[in-house]
Amino acid sequence: MVRRFNILIPLFSFLLSILFSVHSFAGPPQWYQAYENGLKAMEGNDYQNAVNYFKTALKDKNKDSGKQRAMGTIFVEYYPHRELGICYYHLGKQQEALSELNISMSQSPSNRARQYLDEVNKGNIPVPSPETTEPADNLVAGVTATGVTGTEVTSSEIIGDRMSIAVLPFDSKGLGNELGSIDLLDKLITGFVNINRFKVIERALLEKILEEQKLGMSGVIDVSTAAEIGKGIGVDAVVVGSVTRASNALSIDARVIDTETAAILTAKDAYSSRISLQDISQMVSDVAEKIKNEFPILNGYVINVDNKEITIDIGRSNGLKRGMKCHVYREGAPIVHPVTGKVIAREIDELCEVQVTEVFDVYANAMIVQTKGGIPKIRDRIITK
Repeated sequence: MVRRFNILIPLFSFLLSILFSVHSFAGPPQWYQAYENGLKAMEGNDYQNAVNYFKTALKDKNKDSGKQRAMGTIFVEYYPHRELGICYYHLGKQQEALSELNISMSQSPSNRARQYLDEVNKGNIPVPSPETTEPADNLVAGVTATGVTGTEVTSSEIIGDRMSIAVLPFDSKGLGNELGSIDLLDKLITGFVNINRFKVIERALLEKILEEQKLGMSGVIDVSTAAEIGKGIGVDAVVVGSVTRASNALSIDARVIDTETAAILTAKDAYSSRISLQDISQMVSDVAEKIKNEFPILNGYVINVDNKEITIDIGRSNGLKRGMKCHVYREGAPIVHPVTGKVIAREIDELCEVQVTEVFDVYANAMIVQTKGGIPKIRDRIITK
């Protein structure tokens, strides 16, 4: 079954980190730092450690709320029971997931909790992939049980590059001067940067490439041309689309195009009944989040190798889609902390990059598109780009 409820970190987390940096003399409260670390762990599919973080947050603040005071006049969304239930869902623990999601719905109902609760009640619990790393105990706001401060680093941050994209100028339909001084392309680029999922090409370089190819910034670019531009820049995909005015309403339609095949990987839209800076910013954020959800960070294993084709143990039920790219790597010797004696990481050999060609429910086939450090073997690790 296709899993539509992918894990994401809300935009408020990014904005809040800026606010907290301004008030660095006080620092964020421990319960919120633990909650934020849990969200980050979920983004990397590290559900075991995320469980520990959310349990730590619940010791100080044990109620879900759409408006929780974090510091001074700063309020945040805070749903530790909901997110804990979602972690249990992905870990295959049906009863624990049911309990936490029901608590969240009784304290502060949300569509996200309701959707996962429906899946749990239907018995649609995924079978978790095997993990080689045991969950850390007593994780408190980035501090280990021994008291030595460290920074959590997910696999997506240390294995290869993120999926790179270029946001090309959008076509305008039915618009005059309604946007005024609002630069839609800047808003779009910022929106994709803020979701912290893709490696986004800078506008200055983008304009230079378009000028060299005499395409300008009009936004009238067909799919094949867009793919060629993206390939010339060296990105994995390009984002193209249109912004359309109908009466006093505005809609944004965006498509993500693979630069190698010119295939449309996904298409998303957003709508607003008003034309204002705030509404346009929200529409852009909505489109960026929807596209982010189509490209989840997934971890798995190589389970078969046949020349340049490999089979991996993640598939449609995990959110994997045809055309997605993955890094294949091999874990080496452990890196041991000199004070605590604990394994904090492992040496990594990146072997190759593959592109998914066929997707089934619990596995997929992929072709090697770039060799980097060796030939993959069974039990090597993979992570989506």
